[in-house]
Amino acid sequence: MTDWPASGVLAVELWLVSAISAGTIVTLLVRTHGRSREVQSAGPQHIHVEYTSRLGGVAISLSFVLAVAVALHIDFAPLRPAMFLLLASLPVYAVGLYEDITRRVSPRKRLLAAVFSAALASAIAQGVIARLDLPVLDGWLAFLPFAVPLTWFMVAGACNALNIIDGTNGLAGGSALLMFTGMAAVAWHVGDTLVLLQAAAMTGALLGFLLWNYPKGKVFLGDGGAYFIGFMYAELAIQIVARNATVSAWFVIALAAYPIVETLFSIFRRKLTQRAAAMQPDLRHLHSLMYVSILRTTEQRPLNERRVSRAAGPYRGPERRQTRRRANARVAPHLWLHGVLCLVTALLFYDNTPVLIGFTVGYGIFYVTCYRDAERRSRGDETIARRRVSSVRS
Repeated sequence: MTDWPASGVLAVELWLVSAISAGTIVTLLVRTHGRSREVQSAGPQHIHVEYTSRLGGVAISLSFVLAVAVALHIDFAPLRPAMFLLLASLPVYAVGLYEDITRRVSPRKRLLAAVFSAALASAIAQGVIARLDLPVLDGWLAFLPFAVPLTWFMVAGACNALNIIDGTNGLAGGSALLMFTGMAAVAWHVGDTLVLLQAAAMTGALLGFLLWNYPKGKVFLGDGGAYFIGFMYAELAIQIVARNATVSAWFVIALAAYPIVETLFSIFRRKLTQRAAAMQPDLRHLHSLMYVSILRTTEQRPLNERRVSRAAGPYRGPERRQTRRRANARVAPHLWLHGVLCLVTALLFYDNTPVLIGFTVGYGIFYVTCYRDAERRSRGDETIARRRVSSVRS
């Protein structure tokens, strides 16, 4: 038996180690790689205005590794399985990091890397879904030929979901912080030391990253960071459900309802309404629409203070870059409220499957309503801005 009070103290220690490590690594990245020669127009989903390093995932992963190393150094045996999970995460993390550096990895190859990491976790880290708390599907999960591919699909989906919401400063990091905080709280409540320590280390790494990086966004999380975070959340979700019968399988789904619904809605929007590839990046996510709306509102200044340019719009130069940077940072707090809503509900009803299913469905409806509203406001603001600029030019 594990000494539970000692495990709680160790969780706090690992949290501190990973938080301090993440902050230190971010500082080093800013100083040594702060002006990464990333092309600004690398993709339509990019809304940043300066050359910025995409190696923030290095801070998250190394901080987690250091925290696990500290626990193993003091010979804390319950955390040894975390080494196998780290080993399984290497393919998807390495491919994501390579994409951050070279910008030459296709979405399909990144998806295959996520599936390969999920397969490794299934083989060496007991990463197979045990139940979904749905009578029919739970019966099918007893057959590995069904359970294993479903597990790979869900793990790859989690990696992609975190990558999708990584579009504005602090959004993915803050959302993941809330998710791992909820998982750590329930793991502590049910006495699951293994999940608690890993979730605490991830929480500390994310908090350290955000404290040193938000709101200026000096270092981006990058694909490597987003994929690593998504992979760890998916695998810890599998563990906490498999190891604790009192924890509903829908707890981890409701806790991550925002990125999950964002991903499913994006696939629906691209495939059925835009007739585009499901993994084709675009600038039509909820956070992207909110950014456009906030930016338009911020730019509504007296016309006589603007310098109109056909190339740059109402004004340009350092003033415009500063405005866009501030609008970028203001998006995350609005959507963090979605994460807080999911966190509170999941914690209150972590063992109540019907309520969690109802909340997940209800949140999906709420998300679509927010999206439609943001889409209308974005179009309205864009029309007004064009008219104002046209009048000044004329």
